[in-house]
Amino acid sequence: MGFFRQNTQINVIYKNGVKDRISPALLSTLINSKQIEQFERSSGWVNVATDAVRHVGEISFSGAERRKN
Repeated sequence: MGFFRQNTQINVIYKNGVKDRISPALLSTLINSKQIEQFERSSGWVNVATDAVRHVGEISFSGAERRKN
């Protein structure tokens, strides 16, 4: 499976309007550093400022822990 993902690139648009293709590993870094305005998912373009985007290290659930180890 890793073979097929090696060449995967994500289309992005930086804040200055420059379009680029980046590796998926770089996407979170660019989102967190607020360097990109949009990126393309399989469902279409995502605006980082207005659409739902996961952030590395962000805790989005504040309820009681129910998982059992």
